[in-house]
Amino acid sequence: MSNSDGENRVVVTIYGDEYPIAGSVDNARISRIADLVDARMQEAAAEGRSFGRDKIAILAAMSIASELDETSDELKTTQAAVGQRLDQLLNRLDHTLNDSPSGG
Repeated sequence: MSNSDGENRVVVTIYGDEYPIAGSVDNARISRIADLVDARMQEAAAEGRSFGRDKIAILAAMSIASELDETSDELKTTQAAVGQRLDQLLNRLDHTLNDSPSGG
């Protein structure tokens, strides 16, 4: 559902409670994110002793933040490798153009 200010609104269920969520992204994405949070909370609850709802939410948030941090590190490494490879290709192209009979 979308309203006049361009925000999408959807009701999601996270750890047994319903939350009305508004955002600029589409409802399917909001629902996927809510499903991820719900799943992480269910996992945190299943893994340990009898935790309170707040502690389960914090453990789920830590799990998601850890995954985000790891992905961010992988992205930085990939970007550096791509940048290095691009520099190598540009250098090869420059050398090829400079070595051509027409002189570039």
